[in-house]
Amino acid sequence: MRVKLVLDDWRNNKHASIYSELQGVELSTGVFHSGTTFEAEIKLDEADATELAEAMCAGFVPVFYVVPDDGQSRGEARREC
Repeated sequence: MRVKLVLDDWRNNKHASIYSELQGVELSTGVFHSGTTFEAEIKLDEADATELAEAMCAGFVPVFYVVPDDGQSRGEARREC
């Protein structure tokens, strides 16, 4: 399923917004500001795709975290924190 990922907020590891903190201001002055949209694709079977579509049609909005893929299965360089 093709989707758009829309950046909502920057949060710390305690899930609190950092938009009003220096790091949040610095991060949101570039590409990664609230409302930035990225094209993406998620792989779902038919039942899960239907469940997601029905939930969104009912007015519910799913919220996801971005978890980096290590990329090793595709031969990409690993990015360390």
